[in-house]
Amino acid sequence: IPVTDDDIRLAGMAISHLEQADDLLLLALSPKGLQYKMDLFFAYCGDNFLIINAIKSIIGYHGPAPEYLPRFYFNGEVVKIVDVYTYVGMAFRSGPFRAFSSVLQDHFVKKSEKARKVAHAVLHVESMIGALPVHEGKILYMGCVDPHLIYGSEVAINASKALMDQVVNVQLAFFRRLLGLSKTSIRVAIYTETGIIPLQFRWLNLALRALAYFLSRPTNTFVRAALNESIDLDSAGKKSWFKGLKDVINTLCPHYELPDNTTLCSASDSTVLGDFNKAIQTAVTTWISDELNHVSKRSYLLQIRQEPQENGRLKYHISCLRHYLSEIQNPRHRKALTRLITGDHSLAVVRLNWSDNHRLQVPHEQRLCRFCTQEVETPEHALLQC
Repeated sequence: IPVTDDDIRLAGMAISHLEQADDLLLLALSPKGLQYKMDLFFAYCGDNFLIINAIKSIIGYHGPAPEYLPRFYFNGEVVKIVDVYTYVGMAFRSGPFRAFSSVLQDHFVKKSEKARKVAHAVLHVESMIGALPVHEGKILYMGCVDPHLIYGSEVAINASKALMDQVVNVQLAFFRRLLGLSKTSIRVAIYTETGIIPLQFRWLNLALRALAYFLSRPTNTFVRAALNESIDLDSAGKKSWFKGLKDVINTLCPHYELPDNTTLCSASDSTVLGDFNKAIQTAVTTWISDELNHVSKRSYLLQIRQEPQENGRLKYHISCLRHYLSEIQNPRHRKALTRLITGDHSLAVVRLNWSDNHRLQVPHEQRLCRFCTQEVETPEHALLQC
């Protein structure tokens, strides 16, 4: 397909089409230009003994639609225009959307649904083998569920909160079920007890790893041209993938700074990014600590609990796969202890904090032990004192 005026141009480089295995995407800025490329492609296929299936081919557009949508043809057969199309496993919405996360809305929804179904299938194994050990459950999550939750996250880093919540809720529900926690348990507990990385930080890490890869590519490649174009748009004060990445970094990892735009455009490798993995790990620790402080009345045991080391000493770890999850073999005992130390129990200090149609919230000092009625009914009082 020769270069035309209707080609997409990134950093001055013309891109007429994209090929990924058997997925082919023709790109054009006008209906006339697209039909011209379709005719050329049909002729090429005819010369090389290939057949195009017009029924399986679709047309998508981005931007405001004309008053009358044109028709497109492969050898006289109409190719339909669709509202949503899929390329390399990602669903894109056609239309005049200003935010890229809106273009990928269907992608987030489909991947969340797929991940939820896979999570249910993984946890369904408990009906055959009994309670799934946490260590093995974490491995199955990373191998079966996580790939759906992170697919395409490198290019959709700045998703809206509503879309991000759909993805995070799958992770949250899986580990709550695995640990034996209820839907009203504190969210941060799944991270402190399993050592799993919060999904928003995992997305950020993958996006920065993608940026490192982009920087290592030669300037005459499409991906490097796309990066430089995105950086130029950010320099001009316009929305772009790079601008979205910077916004997420400022929100989640404010102590890490990207080099200036000029340095990035001229960089030949990823060394200019520094050790972003360490910066993200520090940000994760800070985020978990802040989340624990927000729910301190229920998480105070998590904030003072220490983990045994190989040398026999005790050390505080804010997030890791806890030793008791593997050492306590009885699943009922393990889950009971998890609920106790994460504040997801039925003792008065937690239960009387709730209000409903029949009872107002009870002040903390009045949530007395049901047996001695002298002290607040806390886990340590119930187990060690009363």
